[in-house]
Amino acid sequence: MKGKEVRTIREKLGLTPEEFADLLCLAGYQSMMNIESDFRKPSKLTVRLLRYLDGQQKKAALEFIEEFGGYETK
Repeated sequence: MKGKEVRTIREKLGLTPEEFADLLCLAGYQSMMNIESDFRKPSKLTVRLLRYLDGQQKKAALEFIEEFGGYETK
């Protein structure tokens, strides 16, 4: 998956790079920018999650993200 596609999905969902990095369990803004600029590639699991979210209507995707966020590790 190319960085441009990742950015398109993030923008479709209306999330900031920081919010998207948090969703993907990345260190933060710079990690997200590294993926969006094709400096780094997302993991296979991340690609699957992004493809799933991209296939959903925005409302359903945001509901999933909200529920998914409740499963943080402690």
